[in-house]
Amino acid sequence: MVRFFVSQDGIWMVSKSIESHNHKLAKPDDQHLLRSSRSISHENAYVLKSISKADIRTIDAFTCLSEEVGGVGNLGFTKRDAYNYIQKERRAKIDSGDINSLIKLFKEHAIDDHMFAWDVQMDEEGCLLNFFWDNLARIDYDCFGDVIIFYTSYRLNKYNLACAPIVRVNNHWQNVLLGVAFLS
Repeated sequence: MVRFFVSQDGIWMVSKSIESHNHKLAKPDDQHLLRSSRSISHENAYVLKSISKADIRTIDAFTCLSEEVGGVGNLGFTKRDAYNYIQKERRAKIDSGDINSLIKLFKEHAIDDHMFAWDVQMDEEGCLLNFFWDNLARIDYDCFGDVIIFYTSYRLNKYNLACAPIVRVNNHWQNVLLGVAFLS
């Protein structure tokens, strides 16, 4: 085990060395499993994305790619890396069908409830960035003027949006949901 530190001048110096704290290096056959040796190339990423869009399972895509290059050891990434990559890609984009469904739901609710307010923010490519809705929040705040809490520690798995409920405490010390924002 060797520990280094870098001085302010940029010079590397050994701060600690323990020879008994060593282990054998990874065998050449196992080097593809080391985190430092793993990465998904642009070509393989494109194939994984394409196969995922075609609703083919990630394990099948991984198997196909590994057979193409002569085995998992030649692929450059593990099965878990492939799953993680596909999940990251899925979370990065909100399907346009989901956006249209959300806007349709908001419009229908606004017809039934004239106090319902909502807003949607999209980027230049039409991808949903943020959305917000509230129901009676403004009237309740005008009447009671209580403390409002805007709390963003929640996360959604599918889209990786921060869920920000807007909550107040009424005169009976009960939480009342005023509105909700989902923020990218």
